[in-house]
Formats: sequence, structure tokens, C-alpha cells
Amino acid sequence: MQRYTYGRIEDAEPYSAEDGSRVISFFVFNTDVHFHVYPAGGGGMPVRELDDALLACRDRCLHFEGRLSRTRADSDLARAHAASPRPVDVAPETAELVALARSYCDRSRGCFDITMGTVTRLWDFHEGVVPSSLELARVLPHVGVDKVRVDLSGPVPRLSIEDRDCVLDLGGVAKGYIADDLAGLLERRGVGRFVINLGGNVVVRGGRPGDEGSRPPVHAGDPWKIGVVNPRDPGHYRAIVDLADGSVVTSGLHERRFTKGGRTYHHILSPIDGMPARTDVASATIVADRSLDCDGYSTTVLMLGMDEGLAFAEGLEGVEAVLIGESDEVRWTSGIADRLSLVPTLPRW
Repeated sequence: MQRYTYGRIEDAEPYSAEDGSRVISFFVFNTDVHFHVYPAGGGGMPVRELDDALLACRDRCLHFEGRLSRTRADSDLARAHAASPRPVDVAPETAELVALARSYCDRSRGCFDITMGTVTRLWDFHEGVVPSSLELARVLPHVGVDKVRVDLSGPVPRLSIEDRDCVLDLGGVAKGYIADDLAGLLERRGVGRFVINLGGNVVVRGGRPGDEGSRPPVHAGDPWKIGVVNPRDPGHYRAIVDLADGSVVTSGLHERRFTKGGRTYHHILSPIDGMPARTDVASATIVADRSLDCDGYSTTVLMLGMDEGLAFAEGLEGVEAVLIGESDEVRWTSGIADRLSLVPTLPRW
């Protein structure tokens, strides 16, 4: 039976799963997170060492929550907003993430901007609130990554938001950065086979554990089977990606949306006009070694559309993409063809 912590993260403890892994699960970063670690062949690491690694991941998540949360008054982001336009001291990880995120913004052709919190705070996808044209016109001049500065020259990194009305929101890249950090933590502790799932940011290492009793048999090191959700039918997959080591992240219009006045609004907003992006892509899945790359490029590829988005992804070294169009068409970059299986969309009766 799965044990899940809905209370304090600090109370989450490892437990055993049916596949032989040790697991820890809890709610953080406003999402469900799950860590599976596996002993290597021939006995591998003792359970105690696997559990220590899982608990270290739990504590590291708490560290990032304290630094990057948008709601905690003592987080680095909250303090930077409160002090704006003056700089504040921040953790090295916060400064590094902001600096890395800026580079994805610069390469996004205007599709991705970490200051879009300036606009998204006007929307409410739970209550179906659409901001007026006047409200959007007032805040759009305050969107722009150029309004955020990171100073790495001193002994302690400093972050400044130079426009008081600009809202820095790292939600589009934070989970990717954190997932990569946690993967490194597990590897440094000697865990060679694991699965990390940070609410859809999936990172895998070492391939699957062997299971000769399954049909067909699974050999140790065989690639994991990672499903790509069907945006037309989120309860089923539209494709399966085979991956032994790396990360998979999907951005989809189906994730948060509502219909009002006969029009459907989705949560991926354009920095140009603050409205849902106009695209013929329903979901964009990025496969890469780093989960940060997956996060950093998935929104851009989705917003660019089937043709331009696919061409953009083809030009990125070490990055592959699977795009599902609004018409249910599936297209992919050349480097993933032999690792991709399609699942037909079931008819609706």
C-alpha cells in the first residue's frame, strides 16, 4: 500500500514498493512529488543508505521551497519583491536559477519570460476570471526579463527586481532545476537507478530493474517507459518514450483551462498581449539529459507551433521533442524516432 504524506513534509518517511524500490512521496512546490530508488544487482546498497538518500532529497526539497516559494514571506523571491528596486542577498541556487532562466528567455524568440507573473496574477483559472484589455495594457509594460538583475561579483549573490510592478515567477523552470539538483544528490550518494517525478518533471537513471517473470521479460538496464498524456483524453497516453537516462517534461494546453462566454482560455500566456498563446500545438514534450532544458524549451516549442516549434527543437543540441497538434497529429524530432511509440486516440462514444 502506498503511503503518502499530506501533512508536514518533515513527517514523510520512506517505504517499500512492490517493484523492490524504496519510495518517498509528499506534496511540495504545489504538486505531488515521488522518488523511487532501486538497489543495484546482487543486493546493492543497504536499505538504510537508500532511505538516507531519500530523506536527503526530502530535506533538499524543503530548502528549495524556502528559497523559491512565491507565497512564503521569507523566501528569496518574496524578499526581492519586498525590497524592489534594491538588491537583496540570496542563496547561490536562487541566483544560478535566475541567471540560467534568463538564457532560456533570450533564446525563446519572445515566447518565454520569467516575469510573466506580472500578467498571470490577473488571471484565475480556478474561478474563470479573464482580465480586461485595460488591465492587461497597464501591466504589460512591466513584463521583461531585463527588469531582473543578478549580481554574482560579491561574496554573496544578490538579486534585484528593478521595476516594483514586475513580478518574477520562476515556476516555469524551477522544477526542472530542482529535479536536476536532486538527481545529482542521488548520484553522489551512490544511487545509480532511480525515478524522480516532480509533478510531471520526470528524471530517470540506470534503466529499469530486471524482472524475468514479466511478459515480456525485463532485463536490468532496459529503458523506462514514459507516457505522454493525450491532451484530448488526459486519462490515457498518446505516445510512449523509451528512456534509460534523462528527463521528460510536457507542457500542454489541457493542464489548466476554462470556458467562458463560449471561448476556451488556456494557461500558457503570450508575453506580447497577455492572452492565451495562439498555437496549433496541444502539447509539447521535451526529452533531454537535463530537466532544466526540458522546462526551459517546452513552452517555447508549444507557442511556436507545429512547424516552427519542431524546427526550433531540431536546432537544439541534445534536445528532442514530441508535438501533439490540436487535430491529434503527432510529430517528433529526428533523434527520437527509434525511442517513440504511438498510442491511438480512442473514439468517443
